[in-house]
Amino acid sequence: MKNSINLLIMFFAGLFLVLGCSQSANNSATSAPTNSAIVASNTSTTAPAPAAPSEKLIAVQARVMTKDYDENELAADGKYKGKTIAVSGKVENIAETMGNVTVSLAGHDMVKSVMCSFEESEKANVAKLKKGQQTILVGTGDGLTMGLYAGLQKCRIQ
Repeated sequence: MKNSINLLIMFFAGLFLVLGCSQSANNSATSAPTNSAIVASNTSTTAPAPAAPSEKLIAVQARVMTKDYDENELAADGKYKGKTIAVSGKVENIAETMGNVTVSLAGHDMVKSVMCSFEESEKANVAKLKKGQQTILVGTGDGLTMGLYAGLQKCRIQ
């Protein structure tokens, strides 16, 4: 009985992953205004393109970001959605589903995570990651998807 429940949970999690990854990345912002969250300069030397001078990135741990969304999705959208975010956390999953390269970082509980979608040009860098590894991923906040994960689009590894 427990195995069938686990399989059912895994099926729905996979279904949500596929549906969430198929969403378009039209929610990109042209600049990321500063808010009351932790803000740091974008000094990454591994970024494919330098950040605009006025662009700041918000540094947050994956478990804090998912907890923020769990507590109040509207407030969390105000903090993260459309903004450039550097999310630190433990790699939970690395996948390519229907041509979409994604990395999940563990959230504050067993269900929630931060799902980062990568451009095809980042595939070789993503292939170097390992499950359980601590990393920092930078991308544009895309909000909460189906109550399971906070999404980031156009990600890169910092």
